[in-house]
Parts: sequence; C-alpha cells; structure tokens
Amino acid sequence: MTSTTRKSHLFVVAGAAVALALTATGCAGDGQSGIPTETPQPPEVSSSGTGNDADDGTAAAAAPTEAAPSAVTVGDVPGNAAAGAALQAWTNDLLAGNDVTGKCWTIATERAEEMYADVDAISAAVQQPGLDGQFTVTWSADGTDVSVLRSEISSGYACPYVHPTGDADIYTEDDAVYAVERFLGRTTGDPVAPEDTEDDYPLICPGMGIWDPWGTGNPGVPPLSTDPDTLDGVTTFDADSATFAPIDDVYGTVSIPVVEDGTARDLVVYVTIASNGYCLGAVD
Repeated sequence: MTSTTRKSHLFVVAGAAVALALTATGCAGDGQSGIPTETPQPPEVSSSGTGNDADDGTAAAAAPTEAAPSAVTVGDVPGNAAAGAALQAWTNDLLAGNDVTGKCWTIATERAEEMYADVDAISAAVQQPGLDGQFTVTWSADGTDVSVLRSEISSGYACPYVHPTGDADIYTEDDAVYAVERFLGRTTGDPVAPEDTEDDYPLICPGMGIWDPWGTGNPGVPPLSTDPDTLDGVTTFDADSATFAPIDDVYGTVSIPVVEDGTARDLVVYVTIASNGYCLGAVD
C-alpha cells in the first residue's frame, strides 16, 4: 500500500478532563501534547576510527580492510532507563543489518521499510538524549525524530516511528488499515504474531465518553470498548482490498471485505487515534 498522510487528532483523557487534541503520539512534562515538537539540543558527539594492524616489516603491506562501524549507544532518558534499553535492542539489529521489519510486526512491513531506510539519520538521532513524553519517548537530531510508544518499551524491543521533527502527521492511512487487519487477525485466530494480544497491544479505543464519529453532539463510549467480541463471527477477510476514508480530522473508516457467519459483506470499521496509534471504536 502507498503511504499517505492526513491530519489526525488524539482520542485521550487527561485527569478528569476529556480532550481531542491534534497529535499522533505525545509528551508530558514539557507543555506539549502529542509527539514532542521541542527537540532537545544534541550534545557534541565525538567518534574515533580504528587503524590497520602493522605488518612485520618484511612482507608487503596487507591490503587495507574496511573498519567495522562504530557501535551506537542510545542516549539516556532521565527517569526511564527501560526506554533506552528497548530502543538499543532494536538499534543493534538495525546497524547489524538484521531483519528489523520482521520483528516489528506492530507496523506494516512496507511502512517500516520506508521509515527505517535512512540508517545514518536514525543513528544520529538515537545517540541524543531522549525526551520522555506523555505517550512516547523521542530522540531527535538534524530534523529527524525517532519515537517509541510505551507498549513498545514495555516489550523490551522498541520498534520506533521515524518522522520529520515537528511533523504532526505521524500516522498514515496505512497504519489505520493495518490496525484493522491486526484486529481481524486476532479474531480469526491468525494474529500477526502470537504476542499480539489486546492486553499488551491495545487496538480498541479507550472506553471514554467522547466518541462521536457521526457528529451527533451527544458523545458516548466507543461501542467496541463495551462489546469487544462483536466480530467473533468473522472467519476470513481480504486485507489486500481494505481501504481508508476520512470522516473528518478526527475520525475515519476502514472498509474491508469479510465473511461473517457464512455471509460475505463489506465490514466498515470506525477508527481514530489514541495513545497507541490508530484504534477501533465501532463497526457497521
């Protein structure tokens, strides 16, 4: 699928207040909402090279060999050592040329390949101090942000979202479709990974009384939050035919062909963005 972006708003509550805020992921303690837009100033980073071993003085000099790349150490996150450790595990794999997209099953493969293509920019960013936010931890340098969700940190292997600094459109339509695909995969007994459970990686929107994709002016809780098993009758779905359509700047729909209780139909899933990315709130 081709990645496209659109303006997105967050479906969250802070304390007793209820808010729909323009965001993708967030920060706290820094006066911002969503992915941090204030980038910590990077400290000076020095690097050192390695030389070739000298010959014994009698044989011809050996042909020079390419030095191994210097190790990259993820910058500390004050008060959140687990964040740096989780991103370090992913960074080690990226620099070693290992299959990070295969391990990062919470993100669609093509989307991950696109985000993780610029290894140099990612390496520069992750070496800076991390900024601990409301929903993510972010490392930044030279216009590139590397942000990880709290669910990724708790897993011990943090697959980040890589995006331009200050970009509010962190998530794409592909992310919305993939969230629906993952949910239906769980429902049909074929999750994208055995670890992909609602408890550890929530896909259903939080049960807060601010859900109103139809613009009635009378918000309620997302229906899926009270009836998460409503799609248990779905046995198959066609992920390749799924499409996204915006409703407004807050809500959208994903339409996907399914077979439910033996009958083929087009399922419509209402989605928005919450603290863990796109979430599912209702179905038609």
